[in-house]
Amino acid sequence: MFTLLLSFFIVAQAQEVATAEAFKVDSVGIDSLSPEEMSMPWDKRVKIELDKLAREADNAYFHTGICVWDLTADSFFWGYNQRKVMRPASTQKVLTAISALSVLGAQHDIRTRTYYTGSIADSTLNGDIYVIGDFDPMYSHGDLKELARAIRDFGIKRVNGTIYGDASMKDSDLYGSGWCWDDVPSKYQPFLCPLMVERGRMYPNFGSYSKDPSFHPATHFAYSLSQELKNLGVTRPQGTAIDYGMKEWPGSGTLLNNKIRTIEQIMQRMLKNSDNLHAEAMFFQLANFNKSKRCSWKDGARQVENVLRKAGASTTYVKVADGSGVSLYNYGSAETQVAMLRYAYKTPSIYKSFYDALPIAGVDGTLDTRMKTGNAYRNVRAKTGTVEGVITLTGYVTASNGHLLAFSILINGVLTGSTARDYQDRFCQELAR
Repeated sequence: MFTLLLSFFIVAQAQEVATAEAFKVDSVGIDSLSPEEMSMPWDKRVKIELDKLAREADNAYFHTGICVWDLTADSFFWGYNQRKVMRPASTQKVLTAISALSVLGAQHDIRTRTYYTGSIADSTLNGDIYVIGDFDPMYSHGDLKELARAIRDFGIKRVNGTIYGDASMKDSDLYGSGWCWDDVPSKYQPFLCPLMVERGRMYPNFGSYSKDPSFHPATHFAYSLSQELKNLGVTRPQGTAIDYGMKEWPGSGTLLNNKIRTIEQIMQRMLKNSDNLHAEAMFFQLANFNKSKRCSWKDGARQVENVLRKAGASTTYVKVADGSGVSLYNYGSAETQVAMLRYAYKTPSIYKSFYDALPIAGVDGTLDTRMKTGNAYRNVRAKTGTVEGVITLTGYVTASNGHLLAFSILINGVLTGSTARDYQDRFCQELAR
């Protein structure tokens, strides 16, 4: 048995080395065009080079699907396995962002509201304080301090009641559908709760945050607010910290504070930095559309599928399980992703906000170290995707003839991420040539 495993390992290693060597050899030919090719029209010349890259993919150990659409001409330009269903990784965020902009709009409010019930007499609140979460992933310690000051400045010095966190906007599942059990919780896969402060991270000692998230983010929020109020001198009548817990707001009371952020604000970090919590927040904003309480990932998936159909994409071979691309259950094709890029381009209310939030090759976000030279530099605007075994890239590039192209490159079965990224970068350089 050991001999058999060793033989398999040696063969697999040799195949990987051979594939890497093939990439090196083939890449030399791509950079050198014959005089005949140079005299060809732009589209024919580029397609010849893309065909060479397709032959590389044929000989590679991984699986590749590519689709390119000429947006200026509004016509299919080139494809390779473009309808093959693959895992999208974080390019799933492209579907989430475009769907949110389509359904909700860039200025849709994400509101963290605070109410009190009961009455105030002699600076004492005889009632409770409710903070109602709307899944703001950016809610910070500074925002919490601002809320505590707003409560104090309202004239409340003592609270004869309890501070409650209300997380009823979504269901109680803290993990996304299809998230791998050994990855959560982490900074890449934080708990999913509509009410959290500093991404749900705990106070090991009040005043500093841990890297570890709380198992009860909404209760932790209420506790943190209780401590901030105590620091400002707002306590129980006995002078102790205000009691805290988790409870659904009864639906009546007086508004104390309303912290607002927009979809456009959330989308910047979601796309530039591939922030999973921001993506899930946007996904659950979609899920909560036309629902009052306890939305689930299935509600979000239905909204994304509706927009896919609006974009002209078939949903027969698409599986939407989360908003970030972390889920093992997400599946789609390069053709589907390009259909969404085309839909965004043709919808002015979507395109500018979406395009401006994409990473720029060689400049910022998850593309800051890639394509730092050549025609792709500062030209390619694209969302990257990386999970174990998957490297993807979906976005826009302007060709040398001035045409804007939409493209998607999905690579699955990857053992060495750098090899797949190099392939994608060279592909983009050819599109930009």
